[in-house]
Amino acid sequence: MLFYGPQDIRLEDVAIPDIKIDEVLVKIDTALTGGTDIKTYLRGHPRIIKTTPSSFGYEFSGVVEKSLNPKFQPGEAVVAGNTAPCFSCFFCERQEYELCQNLDFLNGSFAEYIKIPAQIANHNLYKIPSGTSFQEAASTQTLAVALHGYYKSQIKPHSNVVILGLGAIGQTFIKIYKTFAPKTKIIALGKSSIKTDLARINGADYVLDYSSKDIVEQIQSFTSSMGADLVIEAAGKPESWQQALLLARSGGIVNFFGGCPRGTEITLDTFQAHYQELTTIGVFHHTPHFMKTALELIGTKKISMRNLITHEFKLADLQKALELGISGEALKISIKHLA
Repeated sequence: MLFYGPQDIRLEDVAIPDIKIDEVLVKIDTALTGGTDIKTYLRGHPRIIKTTPSSFGYEFSGVVEKSLNPKFQPGEAVVAGNTAPCFSCFFCERQEYELCQNLDFLNGSFAEYIKIPAQIANHNLYKIPSGTSFQEAASTQTLAVALHGYYKSQIKPHSNVVILGLGAIGQTFIKIYKTFAPKTKIIALGKSSIKTDLARINGADYVLDYSSKDIVEQIQSFTSSMGADLVIEAAGKPESWQQALLLARSGGIVNFFGGCPRGTEITLDTFQAHYQELTTIGVFHHTPHFMKTALELIGTKKISMRNLITHEFKLADLQKALELGISGEALKISIKHLA
């Protein structure tokens, strides 16, 4: 499936990629839609789509078809991260691998085959544990980026955490906190009944409609009139970023996790930032460490991602799948390569 422009994608026959030393060719079993795919479909992407037409899609699992990398053999089930750090630039030297100056995004999972570049094959390609389905393995990146956000949002036990946005990432945060910090009180904010119902299943203690006019007062009532210790913005909308600032307590943390379009601006109350000691952080992407950890959690059944995959479509129907995701009636959608 090739991206020609916003809301213009076309299924075409293209050559199977050739591979070079240390590269791996993977026959895709399952690709998953994600928030970045929807953003790309709607408006393009400044880092992922550099020229058009372009292949796209980034979450997938499959079987090694051909390998010129000694770590992998044909027939092995694998899952890959869509980048790998260079380990030598300014940021990598400081172990800020997600900010690597040489990140090159792997594109093209909405297809039958995908070539894994040497850098990713050497540092961010993994064999799928026995007993793990291709569908669940394909969700490794979703768990990995949320684990990164969890790690960066250090809070004390018994904290109140507001999760604003209940797509796949917001739901994954609920799963992580209920696994590693079960005494944390999770207040999930969403609107779609499909997503709010799923948040309850995943362990949210309270589920509220974020569009309610009195949402600030509601959060206050659940937090002893203080506000949340941590607010995770997982919707990627400027109005949600602005709202997140209103929900945190003095001394609290706001994690701006959902990415907004370049050039977007919000207003920061300097009194809140200074006198109320509000901490704001941004968290981006994953690293090999979080990919490996996520796959281990999935493989050992400590965290299940299965209920985040709500639908399945054929590759030829990818546009219908993306439109369903836009409607809010689906979370992650499994895309099978059969046309």
